[in-house]
Amino acid sequence: MRQFGTLLVLACGLSVCLASKYCSNADANLVINQWQQVSSPDAAAKSKLTGGQAVFKKLFALAPGAVDVFKRVNVDNFDSPEFSAHIMRVMGGLDILINYLNDPETLEQMLDHLAGQHAVREGVTAAAFELMANVLIGGLPKVVEDFNPDAWSNCLTPILNGIAAGLP
Repeated sequence: MRQFGTLLVLACGLSVCLASKYCSNADANLVINQWQQVSSPDAAAKSKLTGGQAVFKKLFALAPGAVDVFKRVNVDNFDSPEFSAHIMRVMGGLDILINYLNDPETLEQMLDHLAGQHAVREGVTAAAFELMANVLIGGLPKVVEDFNPDAWSNCLTPILNGIAAGLP
């Protein structure tokens, strides 16, 4: 019985450590619920594409050199199918990550995978993800009612830092 108690304490401790690496359950629940306003199933594709275009336009306005990182997805033609598909992958990925905020172990695995994908992309930097966080947190209040910047920052910053892990 004592071994079971020790295992239970270790498992709970690991869960708390992983959860605290991201954001509190209260913040996660708030962010997940507010995110549904942006990515509701009835308008998800259109809202993700439109919102994603706005995010990337703002990103490129703040960091014009970032455009070079996206040459392989035809960023020069902002409305191209290739760049639109990339935007949908980014926004779809963000959607999945946000919806897994209450499952830190799965979130950790997804972030490790995404970190590996971005580590091999020439020109991708951790600073770009910090800028992306600022763009998102700056733009979301325009489309999310009762936007809570603290909750969003608490949840979004660790997600983007997780993807940027190991980047220069």
